[in-house]
Amino acid sequence: MPFPRPALDRRARRIRFVVPPVTAEDRYGPMASAGNSLPPHQFLYLGAVAREMGWEPSILDGPAEGVPLGECATRALEGDPSVVGFSATTMSIAKAAVVAAEIRRRRPDVVILVGGPHVTALPVETFEKLPDFDLGCAGEGEDVLRRVLSHLERGDDPRAVPGLVSARDDGSVQFLPPAHEEVDLDALPPLAWDLLTEFPARYHAAATYLNRTPFSDLIVSRGCRYRCTFCDNNTFGRSIRALPLPAILDNVDRLVRQYGIRSFFFTDDSLMTLKELFVELCEELIRRDYGVEWSINVRTSEVNPEILALMRRAGCWQVSYGIESGSWEILKRIKKAATPRMHERALVQTREAGIKSNAYIIIGFPGETHETLKETEDFLKRVPIDTLRLTYFTPFPNTDITEDLAGHGELVADWTQLNFYNIAYIPNGLTRQDLERAYRRIMADFYLKPRVLLSFLPHLIVPRKALALMRGSFGLGRLLYAKPECHA
Repeated sequence: MPFPRPALDRRARRIRFVVPPVTAEDRYGPMASAGNSLPPHQFLYLGAVAREMGWEPSILDGPAEGVPLGECATRALEGDPSVVGFSATTMSIAKAAVVAAEIRRRRPDVVILVGGPHVTALPVETFEKLPDFDLGCAGEGEDVLRRVLSHLERGDDPRAVPGLVSARDDGSVQFLPPAHEEVDLDALPPLAWDLLTEFPARYHAAATYLNRTPFSDLIVSRGCRYRCTFCDNNTFGRSIRALPLPAILDNVDRLVRQYGIRSFFFTDDSLMTLKELFVELCEELIRRDYGVEWSINVRTSEVNPEILALMRRAGCWQVSYGIESGSWEILKRIKKAATPRMHERALVQTREAGIKSNAYIIIGFPGETHETLKETEDFLKRVPIDTLRLTYFTPFPNTDITEDLAGHGELVADWTQLNFYNIAYIPNGLTRQDLERAYRRIMADFYLKPRVLLSFLPHLIVPRKALALMRGSFGLGRLLYAKPECHA
């Protein structure tokens, strides 16, 4: 049905948010059994906004609910929504389009929205290739959603809303850049945790992120001021801001008291960069004494013995560091603003504070060589880390590093394969087999250490932790002992 459309009766103001039904294999490749299943935070925010406007929101989390692709359109139309909204990554956008096409066939009156990092990075190209969406949101979604829903309520054409990509009446694609207004996090309603089906039972952490159960992650800030060239900052930008402290604590309180959460993970990009807020958060967690443990993503430049001691007193049991590489040449090339020595110092201080460390390592950047891979392997052998998340470099669209790809290697994957665990780019001087062998070697050298194996034994006495450990072990076994693939 073309725009404008008839004004919506209040009884018809129902919106269904859909996570495309990608499988664990889609997301994690050979490490599928070891992956996370985390709540779709984008819809906790957007659902709260829709509800505040008088709409009736619901969430269909395809991966968590195990929805097959062929059944997703039927499930998406449950409750007779007037609007269906997808959030899609580069890897999941194609499956979102398949579901959108089936919804369009069955219910041409339904308005189909799509947002997320892929549409933000490639708004026009996405709509040219995948024409079954009505409207796409580039950037933060809350204010755009408010304006779109307001237009639909009145029967007005929403395609003039800044931040939207859409098809004109003649079939061409138009994109109105965002108004560059950051969403005011202070003004957002409380996150809609109640929209999640069977939360927290449907969700789980990888064994490397799990200490106590039940578990959930928590995202309370946006933006990152750092300029790592491989990272996608298009959605939230470089201005770092967070929910006000009372709202953060309200979320913690609800997770603990209403849902029985005993361990949570701040998966924000840069929460600790807001030092004053973070210190106040730690002090309040100490005062409230929930008896929960938590972990967090941190840059090695942000820690020192004093802040680590405060974090430990507040219940922090693990810090995940974006190490990326043990090679100074690679770190300079990706503009990490850190050195191997800085990384090593932070890891030593973390161990001394009684906090476990998880290291994010990426291999296969442009400029990677046998020598830089060896530097990373040597680094991992000498530093005190407790768990390791190793991935391949993934060239996501419209990131700064895309300018460094041409002439320095070969792209070997399409949108659907960009998941960190498939090889999507091969640097000059290396082969696919070189990268695969390096990956297996690094994982085996680390996870088959007696110290690391023994560290997981306490998990075996807690059923959900034991299950996560078994999933991780199975994934690692598949990886280490799988036969190399042949590629023409």
